[in-house]
Amino acid sequence: MTKQKPKKFGKPKSFSKYSNADPLQKTSLLSKVFGNQRKLDDARDSFFSSYDFESNINPMRLISFLLLISTILCITMFFIERSNESIYKSWTYQGVTTIPPSDALDFDLVIEFSKKENFDKCNTNNPKKLLDGICDESLQFVNDMNKTQSRSQVLYIFQFLLMFILFFPLGTFFHRALRNIKTLKYQTSLSPEKMIVWIYFAIFLYFLAIFTARFVSKEFNIAFIFFLVPLSFLVFRIVKTFIEIYKGSLIDVSENLFTTFTLKFKLWITAFIAVLFFNPSTITRFWAYDSVNVGDLIDATKLMYFSSLLLIIFSLLTLAMVVEIYKLQEIKKIKTGSITVDPLQ
Repeated sequence: MTKQKPKKFGKPKSFSKYSNADPLQKTSLLSKVFGNQRKLDDARDSFFSSYDFESNINPMRLISFLLLISTILCITMFFIERSNESIYKSWTYQGVTTIPPSDALDFDLVIEFSKKENFDKCNTNNPKKLLDGICDESLQFVNDMNKTQSRSQVLYIFQFLLMFILFFPLGTFFHRALRNIKTLKYQTSLSPEKMIVWIYFAIFLYFLAIFTARFVSKEFNIAFIFFLVPLSFLVFRIVKTFIEIYKGSLIDVSENLFTTFTLKFKLWITAFIAVLFFNPSTITRFWAYDSVNVGDLIDATKLMYFSSLLLIIFSLLTLAMVVEIYKLQEIKKIKTGSITVDPLQ
């Protein structure tokens, strides 16, 4: 009996795992990356499914940790700016009034600075003469300027990145807090998702205005009005959101809107508005944009460490407010109970 040869076009062994599969199953690369229709349906069903009260303890812990790091960075920034101020003041004691360039490679600016400050020997970029030390005195100021600006910028970048990271746990915390107020029997037609998205959008407009205001106009008044509009919008969205959170989290709600807010929130919103006006981004683009001499540089540095103090206070008040909202909702849940919320009703 001859051995039967396998069919050239036989049914592949791996075909069986697809033959009884869900007809919506996809095997393409795009479906592996972006998911298939069934996953989309599951996500949609979970979005509109009923939900109960959820504890905010884990987001609060992460926020507390990040705010602690932020506070440490702000304290470091404060002392660095104070050190920078001492360096700039020492320049004035030496009779230097012109702000030195921060880049020693741009030697034309170094020579220009030397002429203004009467360092007459430094008048050429000839390498042979530079080796004789004719520009050492000027370059010392340039190096000091580069050092002070570099360490401030590095800390500012870290602070900005940390703030960006904080947006995620803060968004999670306040989104969950907004969902919880409905489970705590508070009647509202506002969507937690939309309210958080509006806040993120307002924050985006705020920073966009900061970085583009001077491109819109070099005139301070016009640029400031351009910046003030998204700032006001951001404050409006924040206050509107917290009105709902506090009304839904307090057991006894006052009819007076001002008394609805607790002392911690009043202090927090005051610090928040102050930070919106005075932070490293606004200082460099508004309050110290036209610095022309060392005296202006010293004033800008004072604003910088003032903003560091504001950020320290703001971080601590943010932590206190987050803890307060968490406690208010947990206490109300214990005393009044909670219900299951169906988004479709």
